[in-house]
Amino acid sequence: MTHGGHGSSPTTGVEHAGETEEELAYSLFMHHSSGVALILLGTLVLTDRVTSRRHGAFQISVGIVWLLFGLHLFIRSDPEGWPIGPAGFLESFSMPTASEWIQHKVLSLIPIALGVWAFLSRRVPMSAPMSYALGGLLALGGAGLLVHQHADHQTLDIVNLQHRFMALTALFIAGSSVTDGLAHLTWKAKPFLVPSGLIVLGLQLVVYIE
Repeated sequence: MTHGGHGSSPTTGVEHAGETEEELAYSLFMHHSSGVALILLGTLVLTDRVTSRRHGAFQISVGIVWLLFGLHLFIRSDPEGWPIGPAGFLESFSMPTASEWIQHKVLSLIPIALGVWAFLSRRVPMSAPMSYALGGLLALGGAGLLVHQHADHQTLDIVNLQHRFMALTALFIAGSSVTDGLAHLTWKAKPFLVPSGLIVLGLQLVVYIE
């Protein structure tokens, strides 16, 4: 969901595995910046839980970072398409990379929704139905990474392999989120599962290579 520039029309610069140096640099920037955002989110969630949710500033910060992260992905992924590229909204549907553009825009709505969720649920204890709903939303991101395919990476190369590991981590976060609302599960490690998963996913993105 963070891939930017793959499969776009060659511009200027040296080509590297089907993409120019500019496109490669932009893609790495999107992945690495997303990793920093997720590490920050994991740290904020962990701090909020360690302090027993006594400080509303941490919860507000989590919501803000989720929203900014989602907007970053929505606006800046696929620089050849709408809203920042030369192609307009309708033109973007007929680009050679239209399927990727659509996938990226849809997947970027997940962190935006998580940001809204963080604000709405600040004063509401996590219940089982809420945890199922949140886990389902997070699982959509993991499922999206599992089926996400880029035009210039059709085989299980290093790019797709890394995305599969990211997808598994995202599904782990989704499952961990479900356990948060299950009162009968009293594992000591339970509060640390979601933030740990976010930090691990962030690290995977920070060290991402192509």
